[in-house]
Formats: sequence, C-alpha cells, structure tokens
Amino acid sequence: MAKGRGRAGSHTSLTDAARPVAEALERHGRVSRGVISARVRASTLSIKVMKLGGGLRITVVSKGSRQELHVYGITTERAGQILTGPDFSGYKLNFADE
Repeated sequence: MAKGRGRAGSHTSLTDAARPVAEALERHGRVSRGVISARVRASTLSIKVMKLGGGLRITVVSKGSRQELHVYGITTERAGQILTGPDFSGYKLNFADE
C-alpha cells in the first residue's frame, strides 16, 4: 500500500451502508472513520460530499443510521468519479459547498 493511503485512526466500526464507500475511497486516499448516529429517518441511501480545510467530509445515510467519514488526499472531483461508479448506483449523491 502506498504511503498516505488507507485507513487513518483506530476507530474501526462502519455501518453496512458506509462500508463499500469507505473501502472504495481507501484505495485512493486516507479515510478516517467517524461518528455513527442511530435512529435516522431516511427513505433512501445517500452520500453527501462536503469540502473541509485539507480534506472532505463524506456523510453516508441509510434507513437507520448516519456515518461521517473524513477523507484526505482526494479532490471533490475525484470523489465524485469514484462514487458515481456502478457499485454506488443505489445511492443518491449530493455535493455541498459548506
């Protein structure tokens, strides 16, 4: 594995909806797995990509939970290319400025 790619931090829990997203992004940059929120009401799977200073915050929402991922070493455009692939056809993809 190239330096600067893969998983950042020691938190290892992922929701079922966030697992494929994190695994795809870990092949291209560093992913820090963040907070999981339960009891979230959502009708569809969705991914929200937001620029942060030095990285991206990607929020994955499913019918029962929400998980934040912090991604480093990938641009917003590259994240969009990765997340519009056939593996993510069931997810609604959103981009936010702030």
